Amino acid sequence: MAVPSALVLGGGGGIGAAVSRRLAATHAVMVGCWKDLDRAKRLVDGLAAEGSTAQVIQSDATSEAGVVAAFDAAEELGDLRVVVHCVGGWDYPRITDLTEQLIDDSLALNLGSALLALRESARRVVDGGRVVLLSSAAAQLAPARQSTYAAAKAGLEAAARVAAKEVAARGITVNVVRPGATDTEALRRGTSPKAIEAMSGANAMRRLGTPDDIAGAVLMLCAADSGWVTGAVIDATGGLT
Repeated sequence: MAVPSALVLGGGGGIGAAVSRRLAATHAVMVGCWKDLDRAKRLVDGLAAEGSTAQVIQSDATSEAGVVAAFDAAEELGDLRVVVHCVGGWDYPRITDLTEQLIDDSLALNLGSALLALRESARRVVDGGRVVLLSSAAAQLAPARQSTYAAAKAGLEAAARVAAKEVAARGITVNVVRPGATDTEALRRGTSPKAIEAMSGANAMRRLGTPDDIAGAVLMLCAADSGWVTGAVIDATGGLT
């Protein structure tokens, strides 16, 4: 029996890499990345050494051509059953400092890429497939100086609920995982130690999440038994309130 394929957009590092590793146990995985191709190649080489089928494609998830190319590549590996969108990034502009360019860039990265991924998923994921998008606790908490990021992720959550209704007749589920502060290179690079300490103490678990914590929530939604869960936003914050 042929192994189904999975596409992980933003699958080369952090949460995306953890998701790619988990999916590689049961799927042929296409890892989509844009900037750090070497890191993604190391991930894929490691998975191949363990006997999994994994490849990488360098494509810009904020562009129509890039998203289409990633889906094309994933379909070459087998029937496309799972799509996970792990694309995103944030900065900290004050409302008074927003520019048209800052707004456009954040929306393209955090929302536009998700809408393109939802479009292609609706066209290409096989009946009974699974689509999962990564949001952020910022969509609910609306932290200061994250206006564009919070707005984009809130839009992603709404778009996922819409898509879930449009593909439900084919047994495809569309869900969102909403992580809290997660211990990744991106978080460490752009966040002060004092802020990280505060984030670590803000949830019930009293620590940062790990990429594997988030990947576990994603994999639950990718399982065959999750077919009655769709249009949902799953909180994966360690009990952040």
